[in-house]
Amino acid sequence: MSQALFINPNEDFITRIKKEGDSRALVASSLSQGARLITDPHTHLKAIYFNPNDTSFSALQFLELSLLHRPATPIYLIDSEGEMNSETQRSFFEQHHIQGFFTGNESFADFSMHGGSTQPKTSLLPQRTQKQSQLQGYLAVPISDFLHTSHYLFDVFIESDSGRLNLFATAGSPVDSDYITQAMQQTAWFYVNEASIKEIREKIRKTQNEMSFSSSFPVSWKTAETLYKAKTLLKELHSTGLSDAVVNSTHLLLGDVFQLVSQLQTMQNAERLPKFIEQAKNCDRTIACATLSILMCKSLKFERNAIVEILGLASLFQDISLYGTPFGDLVSVDPKAMTPEAHAYYLKHPLLSADLLAQNTSIPDVTLQVIRQHHERKDRTGFPGRVGGMQLHPMAEILSMINEFIDHDPQCLEAENEIYRHFSDRIVVAFKQIHFKVKPEAASISTHKRAA
Repeated sequence: MSQALFINPNEDFITRIKKEGDSRALVASSLSQGARLITDPHTHLKAIYFNPNDTSFSALQFLELSLLHRPATPIYLIDSEGEMNSETQRSFFEQHHIQGFFTGNESFADFSMHGGSTQPKTSLLPQRTQKQSQLQGYLAVPISDFLHTSHYLFDVFIESDSGRLNLFATAGSPVDSDYITQAMQQTAWFYVNEASIKEIREKIRKTQNEMSFSSSFPVSWKTAETLYKAKTLLKELHSTGLSDAVVNSTHLLLGDVFQLVSQLQTMQNAERLPKFIEQAKNCDRTIACATLSILMCKSLKFERNAIVEILGLASLFQDISLYGTPFGDLVSVDPKAMTPEAHAYYLKHPLLSADLLAQNTSIPDVTLQVIRQHHERKDRTGFPGRVGGMQLHPMAEILSMINEFIDHDPQCLEAENEIYRHFSDRIVVAFKQIHFKVKPEAASISTHKRAA
């Protein structure tokens, strides 16, 4: 029996689809679970519906796997965020063989109407195995998979009695289910040229590299991909000696940060808050600050809840006042290029960010303190208040040092030491332990240079 596969981290959605779909639907709460199902050769799928806003696996890699293992299965996006609202975005994803878009509140019947309703007899379903063609360069796909799509995505071939492959249908041509059913009486397999699949996979990988710069890529998907990259970085760190406990705990913390970002979208009181949240979710620098801060706090053995509540939020909101200022968006402007008036505003942005949040949210006071001090230094040479010594919160000092490195991207030991001398030995030692392992990644995530 062929079933539709639904992948969505929203528990309410999964519960509803289970109830409405009964035994006619497979469900998974994460892309990693979904990936295991699409690569299972014994599972017959008539359609795949997935929500890409999940940090357990890369949605783009999931598309790659789907094309490789299910090249005939139609794929649909569940657009729970309501972001696929322009022709440009829809065209962008259709180029990656996404065949339609659904909102998260549609019924199982709505999904089924578009996911292919033809159900072959059980006796006609071939055993789904990793069958290989006698000819190199072709991928064997069960014919029954093609009953659930409207058009062929690739040229498909059929094997003759003599073992030769003959063209059965060209890419883009409509699928005739009766014609396929007749063919199934002779053979169980179609063949797809692997070169055509490889071309699409390379296109997806190119998209991965260009994702952050594409205006067609939805913000929430960018965020999920960025956090997945952060988790991949942790795996690399693990291979260099980072303990299992630190890696696993930090994975959980990154998930908490992602949830915080999602929940904060509901705050509509501040005029600039919604816009900032969208831009923060689109910023690798924000995630870099959060990730490196979390790693340092684990090294310093700070409490987990405190890390999320204080540093997770502070990393996200530290620059909120630099968006929509009287001088435009200053977040990506080099302070040296600012007018004197804009620079004076910039020097006050830690206080302005904290004040804006205090007026419109219920963020804890200690988090606001860290935001006010995220450019202060232990030796009182920071800004805006030259706070230092015992008055400087340890987490603010951590965030300040990380900002220094991301903003200035030192390329030599002398430049690093120039930064180190402004901070306490304990913070410097903890940062060196992390920075030594992530230095190549840290150098590549600097999105703009800022200096006091």
